[in-house]
Amino acid sequence: MGHELLEHTADLGLRAWGPTLEEAVAEAIVGLAELMGARAAGSGRPLSLRAEGADDGSRFVGLLNEVVFVVETEAVAVAAARVRREGQALVAELEVVELEPEAEGMGVKAATYHQLAVDEGPEGAEVRVYLDV
Repeated sequence: MGHELLEHTADLGLRAWGPTLEEAVAEAIVGLAELMGARAAGSGRPLSLRAEGADDGSRFVGLLNEVVFVVETEAVAVAAARVRREGQALVAELEVVELEPEAEGMGVKAATYHQLAVDEGPEGAEVRVYLDV
C-alpha cells in the first residue's frame, strides 16, 4: 500500500494503491489528510463518512470530498482510515483528533473527476484523482 502526489499544471494529483480497492481508497484518504496538514498519529474518536454513487469512481470522489468537508468544518485530523463497500456506497470509518492550530497544509477545495481512475484487478487496486487546490 502507498500513495504519491502527481504533478499537474493547475491542480494536484494523488495516486494510491493497495491489495484491495477499499485499502487503496483508505490510503488515498491518508494521503489527502497529509496534503491538507490534517494527519495525526495514534488513535482518536470514531467518525463515519459515507458516499453513494453510480460507480466506484463517483463514490471515491464523493468520499474524498466528505473528508475535505469534515477537515475544514470540524477542524479534525485523520489518525486512521478504514473503508468498506456497503451496497452502492463506500463507507469510511475514520479515527480523528482535534487539528493542531499550528498545522500547515495545502488548501484543498475539492476532489475532481479530471483524469479520475479506479482500477481493481488480481494484482491489487489503484486509484488516481486530481484535487482542486
